[in-house]
Amino acid sequence: MICRDSAREFDVGILGGGLSGSMLGTVLAKRGVKVAIIEEDEHPRFAVGESTTPHTSLLISLLAEKYGVPEIEHVAYPERLAEHVCTSAGLKRYFGFCYHRPGETYDPAEGFQIGTASKDENHWFRQDIDRYLFELAVQHGAVPMRKTRVTGVEIGDQGAMIETDKGEVIRARYVVDATGYKRILARRLGLRETPTRLKHHSRTLFTHMVDVPAFQGDGSPMPLPWDLCTLHHCFERGWFWVIPFNNHPVSTNTLVSVGLTMDPRRYPRPSLSPEQEFRQFLDRFPSVAGQLAGAKAVRPWVSTGRLQYSTTRSTGRRYCLMSHASGFVDPLFSRGMVNTVEIILALLDPLLNALATDDFDEEAFRHIDRLQQRVLDYNDNLVNGSFISWSDFDLWNAWLRVWALGTILAEFRLMNALGDYTETRDDRHIRPTVQEPVFSDFEDPDYAAFFREAVRWIEAFEAGTLPASEAAAHIFCLADQYEFPALINSEAMRRAGWLKPGQRMSESNINLVRRSFRWALTSPHTRDLFGRFETLCRWCNHRPDPHLADLSQLVQQ
Repeated sequence: MICRDSAREFDVGILGGGLSGSMLGTVLAKRGVKVAIIEEDEHPRFAVGESTTPHTSLLISLLAEKYGVPEIEHVAYPERLAEHVCTSAGLKRYFGFCYHRPGETYDPAEGFQIGTASKDENHWFRQDIDRYLFELAVQHGAVPMRKTRVTGVEIGDQGAMIETDKGEVIRARYVVDATGYKRILARRLGLRETPTRLKHHSRTLFTHMVDVPAFQGDGSPMPLPWDLCTLHHCFERGWFWVIPFNNHPVSTNTLVSVGLTMDPRRYPRPSLSPEQEFRQFLDRFPSVAGQLAGAKAVRPWVSTGRLQYSTTRSTGRRYCLMSHASGFVDPLFSRGMVNTVEIILALLDPLLNALATDDFDEEAFRHIDRLQQRVLDYNDNLVNGSFISWSDFDLWNAWLRVWALGTILAEFRLMNALGDYTETRDDRHIRPTVQEPVFSDFEDPDYAAFFREAVRWIEAFEAGTLPASEAAAHIFCLADQYEFPALINSEAMRRAGWLKPGQRMSESNINLVRRSFRWALTSPHTRDLFGRFETLCRWCNHRPDPHLADLSQLVQQ
């Protein structure tokens, strides 16, 4: 029983002062809400979740625009980040994927570069990003409680009582768990789903390193150097990540984030140190070893058990579990930050309304739980399908399109919504319009059916009822039949930063983009998926990548 006599009073108690807790606390404090952020550690502190995507940045821009906190948007744009936040972040120009087989040199024909020349993304050095957002929340009025551990939580009809290791008691009308994998509320309220329903299995080990050269790609035919991306070295049932913080022209950071994620059913945890296990994996893949063999860790390695966890529910009477406090799948595809900002946006309006009316009816928050659960299941199917597909390159080539179609089409639609909202301030432009989406309120309306069918084919291969070649052919056929529009317009591109001040894009060029993306995303003979004028013209004329032209002709024959 928590003593209530000397409790400090707040509207909202946020457990955890990382990115999600600080971003939420900033907006709430800006709106005059009395917020306490209870953080067990002290900034700066180590954190992962370092790679942003256009989807992440567009959601951050929408959050900043809607709630009048432009300082939040600084973290979405590399130039503004370097000017206003820190010079320790890196550039992400594209997603890079290189496919590897044990004991073999990397084949340059089996790499992908997926991105756009219109806007760069970021490699966040999280300790500086999180500190900036935490201090921003404090500047707007949030009350910080640093180096404070929560020892007890009781939630009732009138709110929450939170007890700390310093003997303090905090009374809050509403409590938000932003503690990530620590999942304080899930543990205390018995919300953990045990065993988890998630299909995917992976564990990971990671650190920050120096002396990491750019991957050479053994004579790569790709247009961009491999050190301008979030690089994924993929192999059967696992992948390495390489995320440089030292590739921005003004970066003062020499570090590179390096990690290894693998299926523990295929690669059980050995009786080795994390670094020894990492080096052992490098020995299997000569081209990856060529990049990382001389790298040196500058902080202790982290080695985990199974990463996947889930909860039976993420909202209830006067509480909400943020994205990673509710569930987690795998860092593949950098979807963690997307989910985090989605949940902040979903929570803010009902929470502000509840605080204003003192009506915390659970039904007003139930859509957040539905969002959390569907996104978790989508991420599970998406990543599980990737791990399955890595047993065969052609199958991986097909499955990657499933991710790209969902992601890129949703980004186009979200970009349009942001542009329309900025111009009109009409909430109708950013309200959900898709019936029963599989991962995003901004996804293409027909993507859910396409995705479920693709999952069926990939799982048929895993079950042994379909060979890899047939599963890949079915997925490409499915993609070819998928009638999707590439919704894009110049004003939306300008608001999103995809067109710089003074730049113009003619309607004919916009039509070129629309036509060309359809072919590029569904053809097995495009690996250079970095959108720029040269590739758009090639795609519009249905020409494969130059280094794949011979292969394309052979297949047609």
